[in-house]
Amino acid sequence: MTEDRRQMTDDRGQRTEGRGQRAGCGSQKSPRRRPSSVVCLLLLAFNLMIFSGCGRKAPPFLPQEKDFGVKVDQLEGAWEDGSVILKGVIKGDDETTSLISGCRVYYVWYPLDAPPCEGCPIEMKNFRDITSRIINGHQFECHLPAFKQKGVCFIMVRIMAKGGRLGPVSDRIKLISDM
Repeated sequence: MTEDRRQMTDDRGQRTEGRGQRAGCGSQKSPRRRPSSVVCLLLLAFNLMIFSGCGRKAPPFLPQEKDFGVKVDQLEGAWEDGSVILKGVIKGDDETTSLISGCRVYYVWYPLDAPPCEGCPIEMKNFRDITSRIINGHQFECHLPAFKQKGVCFIMVRIMAKGGRLGPVSDRIKLISDM
């Protein structure tokens, strides 16, 4: 029996060569298999995921909060005992006006003999935060103590919400003080 087994193992090499010839294949190369369509789709999806994107290369961030929508309209100012009294109309809905915690008053002083021209840009670098009561119904009223000095003063106001958010800038007013 051992001789029969040896004969069979020797014949195996011959049988594999003869298989291609019996099947009608002229060459002895095995036919090339194409990848399945599932594999192709997976490769395509993988490439699209890697190479597509918004192109933004920055760390993630939280979106900014919306601006506070309450504004002072028709701003007016007058001197009173070395201080300035600002008045105007509050523009905004009742829900957002209930969130008001104060205002930020921007100002800049110029000497009387060298005021800026009418069309010149004016940069408001100085400001004061007022946290006292500034509204009465829909009327804005703010008192700035110990504010008066000699010169031309330009003032703008922004309403402040409880979280520190600021509303839009009011119109700019001009006050002249000759003391």
